[in-house]
Amino acid sequence: MEAICYCEKPTPRLGYIVDYLFTELLGVKVRVTSEVSEYKNFNGIRCCYSTKEIVAGEVRMKPHGLLYEQGVKEQLVASFLAGDLPAFFAAGPGYDLPFDVFSAAFYILSRYEEYLPFEPDQHGRYLAQISWAHRNGCLQYPILWEWAKLLGAAIQRKYPRWQPRPSGYTFAPTYDIDLPWAYRHRGLRGWGRLGLDVINRDWPQVQARWRVQFQGQEDPFFIFSPLRKLHAATGVRPCIFWLLADSTREDTNPSWKLAPYQKLIQEVSEWSELGIHPSYHSWVSADIIEQNKNRLEEIVGSAITHSRQHFLRLRLPDTYRALLAAGIRHDYSMGFAAAPGYRAGTAVPFRWYDLEREEVTELWIHPFAVMDVTLKQYQGLTAQEATTELDRLQSYCQKEEQPFCTLWHNSSFSALHGWEGWWEVYEGLFRKGE
Repeated sequence: MEAICYCEKPTPRLGYIVDYLFTELLGVKVRVTSEVSEYKNFNGIRCCYSTKEIVAGEVRMKPHGLLYEQGVKEQLVASFLAGDLPAFFAAGPGYDLPFDVFSAAFYILSRYEEYLPFEPDQHGRYLAQISWAHRNGCLQYPILWEWAKLLGAAIQRKYPRWQPRPSGYTFAPTYDIDLPWAYRHRGLRGWGRLGLDVINRDWPQVQARWRVQFQGQEDPFFIFSPLRKLHAATGVRPCIFWLLADSTREDTNPSWKLAPYQKLIQEVSEWSELGIHPSYHSWVSADIIEQNKNRLEEIVGSAITHSRQHFLRLRLPDTYRALLAAGIRHDYSMGFAAAPGYRAGTAVPFRWYDLEREEVTELWIHPFAVMDVTLKQYQGLTAQEATTELDRLQSYCQKEEQPFCTLWHNSSFSALHGWEGWWEVYEGLFRKGE
């Protein structure tokens, strides 16, 4: 069964969010029309986005007005409970939902609040704790899916034979490779670090560095062989992002010209999807992103269209426009560093809507649910506590048939660097996903 949505005035915003909620989340093909006759004669689900009733038995939604505006301005976001769920843009009585789900979903998905003035963290990032989702206790689950279920229930009340078709559960592990080696191929930085370890009397680090450099012991960050075996055994193909930046205080990767580094990337590309991890300083520079991307393309001999920002530095609309200008078509930066959950309110990939230009772009956004560093460093969880939190996030996605995307680092398995027991934590995600 297909669907049609009537409105007096179709807009790019309305078409964008109606398509996402109906097609991407509920699995029903939809179109928007302002033609009353077309709407009345449609044989399928009819949704009226208007204060006027058009036909009996339709799903009625009251427009808030956001989807008929242009540009960005402060919005009155008065939160309330729609059943057990937080919501805003109340509709009042006489409609099938107590709020304008299209406008509310658009506000969250477009990251409207991130275009408004805010106080950034030390890296210029939008903070999780100032987001609407965090302040209303729904950051840790995809609120758009929960709202879509309310919409689906309203549809089923009018069209009992219709059934929603969720995206389906998939486990999508991703990795950021900032430092492939803890001790090898570190150049002057490595020797400087050794000097600091000696000054600080950090003898375990000094001894480990010596064993790796001079006695042939495996480098603690070089975890690629076990990862390859894990992915081969489970049949899960990861996406891996490589840092190929010029050397800065924040970009400490080996030189992209280093032969062992190039060889590693080529070998790992055989069992993973490739993406660029643009420099810390690239977030508003298409030139830097393109330079980093070109380096990876030269190493592997193929086009690169996937990316994730180093330090998750993301500023709207500048970063996404820079990515598009550099030829990137898939970005994986949509998540918070300081808290697990769903920055854009969804686990399902979506196309970026440029609010200032009022257009749907060619850039696909792939949200992630959780990052390893968030659990251990920002939240201070032990390995056992992290297992509990990951199980909660993953179980929700399995139960609700939603994608589950994680962000991990190769360095986050080294017991010598404080990550004892985290390999078992991570491996458990694959066992649970079987």
